[in-house]
Amino acid sequence: MDAEDIVAYYRREDVSGAMADFARNREFVGRFRDGGYSRRPDTVFYPGDIVRMAASGIVSFHASVERWDNPTQLEGARRMGWDFLIDLDSEKLEWSRKVAGVVVELLHAHGVESVYMKFSGRAGFHILVPWESFRPELADRFPEVPRAIGAYLQDQITGLRDELSKDERTRVHIDSIAISSRHLIRAPYSLNEKSWLVSIPVEDPWFSLEDAEPDAVRARPWKVSGKEGEALTLVELAVDFIRKKEPRVEAPRREELKGKVPEEFFAPCIKKLLEGVSDGRKRGEFILRAYLSNLGWGWDEIERLLLEWNKRNKPPLREGYLKSQLRWHMRQRTKLLPPNHDRDGFYRDMGIYTPECAGFKNPLAYTLRRYRSYRRSTREERKPEKK
Repeated sequence: MDAEDIVAYYRREDVSGAMADFARNREFVGRFRDGGYSRRPDTVFYPGDIVRMAASGIVSFHASVERWDNPTQLEGARRMGWDFLIDLDSEKLEWSRKVAGVVVELLHAHGVESVYMKFSGRAGFHILVPWESFRPELADRFPEVPRAIGAYLQDQITGLRDELSKDERTRVHIDSIAISSRHLIRAPYSLNEKSWLVSIPVEDPWFSLEDAEPDAVRARPWKVSGKEGEALTLVELAVDFIRKKEPRVEAPRREELKGKVPEEFFAPCIKKLLEGVSDGRKRGEFILRAYLSNLGWGWDEIERLLLEWNKRNKPPLREGYLKSQLRWHMRQRTKLLPPNHDRDGFYRDMGIYTPECAGFKNPLAYTLRRYRSYRRSTREERKPEKK
């Protein structure tokens, strides 16, 4: 593209407007054709700022994953938060497409519903979990926490030998070391100066490349938001993975349970969840999947219960979604625990928390205490018979 075509593209109101909207509270800088960046730190406030920078020779725009109260004065600015970004890139777009779909499913399997994806403009994807999905106290744990999540997810991907080819597992990377302070990503609707395609938000990694042609793009603000706390299970597993160098989560041993725990011992919040929900269906599926897998239930039994439970939801989840989540859980080397009772966005917000939950950190704790007490009393009753 020549300079006039580039300026004409960024002058479009839909394009400059969507880019200025995404720039809010972010460092936002331009890149010249020779690869150099414009002044840093900097940001844009109005669509006209995009047009002005393009007229000065800027060909692409890049935004920070960190959010600042004053991105033009970073030395004295306060970090308000950060988005977790997975930057997938490889030699072949087809490899990136396959891995991008797997990563989105993997995040969903960890209870993260708010996942956003955009095409990089060449041969990769940017997958983003917004800051709102985390907790305010994690604002200062950058880049420690996002690096841990990136390393944890890369380890999970490397182990998927049945789903991904060797090239897809080893030549498409989540570069967690590249996650650093003032790390930039190509902004949504920016041109890519190597392909002259547009970095467009997509829902499906198998989109048509023709949709990324500048003349075909119809820009809309890329509104990213999440439910507070939904990514905390992922954070806990990732930090634990880094600390121990191999993912382990303490969970009741199956042999200790001597078979599955019957439904009569389920925690009150789980029984209420099993009545069906209208809000938080995916979170409910995640709770049940993790809860039952730690109580000695076989995967066929879990699937049957989930399908029956889903019929009571309004509206039900897609059956294919439930089965895909189960397949993910079955393949994980880490045994996921259900969220604790005090986790934001779950039991209380879903309306399934009960007074009986008080005093127990996790629904598993309630169930295992009741079940073990029952088994002890049963053994005591049988002792005279043995004599």
